[in-house]
Amino acid sequence: MKTILDFNEKDARKFFLKKESYSNIDLPFYFSFQTILDKVAKKLSGKNLADFRSSSPRDFDNINYHLLSNKDGKYAWRPYQLIHPAIYVSLVNTITEEDNWKTIKERFKAFQKNSKIECHSLPVISETETKTDKSVQILTWWQMIEQRSMVLALDYNYVLHTDITDCYGSIYTHSLSWAIHTKKEAKKKKNRNKKSLVGVAIDNHLQDMSFGQTNGIPQGSSLMDFIAEIVLGYVDLLLAKRLEELNITKYKILRYRDDYRVFSNDSFEADTITKELSEILSSLGLRINAEKTEASNDIIKSSIKPDKRYWISNRRIAENKQKWLIQLYLLSEKYPNSGTVDTQMKEFLKILASSKKKDSNVDTLISLVTEIGIRNPRVIPTVIAILSVFISRIASDKKKLIITNKIKDKFKQVPNSSFIMVWFQRLYLKINKAEEYEEPICKRVIDKSQKIWNSDWLNKSLKDIIDNAEIVQGDEIKKTKKRLSKKEIKKIVLKKSYYE
Repeated sequence: MKTILDFNEKDARKFFLKKESYSNIDLPFYFSFQTILDKVAKKLSGKNLADFRSSSPRDFDNINYHLLSNKDGKYAWRPYQLIHPAIYVSLVNTITEEDNWKTIKERFKAFQKNSKIECHSLPVISETETKTDKSVQILTWWQMIEQRSMVLALDYNYVLHTDITDCYGSIYTHSLSWAIHTKKEAKKKKNRNKKSLVGVAIDNHLQDMSFGQTNGIPQGSSLMDFIAEIVLGYVDLLLAKRLEELNITKYKILRYRDDYRVFSNDSFEADTITKELSEILSSLGLRINAEKTEASNDIIKSSIKPDKRYWISNRRIAENKQKWLIQLYLLSEKYPNSGTVDTQMKEFLKILASSKKKDSNVDTLISLVTEIGIRNPRVIPTVIAILSVFISRIASDKKKLIITNKIKDKFKQVPNSSFIMVWFQRLYLKINKAEEYEEPICKRVIDKSQKIWNSDWLNKSLKDIIDNAEIVQGDEIKKTKKRLSKKEIKKIVLKKSYYE
């Protein structure tokens, strides 16, 4: 299994310019950003983005496309972003310049020098066609975090779990320079705006895409996951130095992005480590999530997520689809938006898609699935696939429309739910073609002239490429049917979860 750091600068560039790396947001199959990435990359080859600017992007809002995903069916939400393709490609080109890539890789060697602090969240690359990069990434979590945690019970008696509150949204962009070049060097007056320093260049790109703001980086791409790792790797380095000064040596820390597991034989030392971590994070504008910080002297039990433990101990073989869905509904009520709900809904979809058994109570099944979707927005792609199967089994087109309209009305009650509506459009696409949508990316499915990114700061040659590039595959939409195809369902089911 390879991580991005095993690549040279050319292969790293190829990786980041893949559509899967540009956006790891689960979108309907007819969205593809490969064409626009390729065209922009060709246009910028050997050139600087500054050559194509007619003004500063920091003078414009909505440079990136924002897509909101509700987290709990109520008021919590997660902001995803599709980064402006011109800034994205420019940032990839900058990071993967030969000298810059060498600098970054050398810095990661320093971050990883202390073997007691293990990071397992660097972007990984699948080496087989049967597995996607995303599925391999999730497998890494399962092997190197959950499974490894249980193994560490042989060496330690105590574990403390914690994570960072709103990590991506709180990252201070100037801290990229501190992480790569050291805080002392980065803060020197001569270096603060020195664009030849890769840390400064990354910082400038991040500000360009966010109205000049210095707080927060976008979520939704492998590139931003990697950039977050630069800051978090720096935290690992600072923490290792601090613990060495305190002469704390008997410990192990497993980190997956902003999630920490601190292992020790001394509860006081584990608390001390967490306190030191909190102070280091605070110096970078980040903070520990006190509500999610908990300790345990049962490492085996605490290694497994609570939702998975609950399902293992409470799952019963269901006699029919309705009882199975009720079990899933109760699971989602106790552990909303959890990985186990996601995994088990995929399992239900897999069985449903191959089942030929007639469903006499289809209205009830549709109602159950809809409610699960509302309370667990992360499973919306799976929910839409399940609903499409049930709706396809309704003989009357009129009834299909009535039920689908009811589903739409329920989904619209969820605040900050643009992600839900993107997927609802897939369900509704061949049931009511005349339906209108407020979300620009939904409008783009129907109207090719709909703009997604604000490119008014670019000159005409590059602006036209971005405004007119095909990000929705029209030929694929023509082939779509009311029920999601076997290919679509397979794609959803194969997005494995580490809770299996």
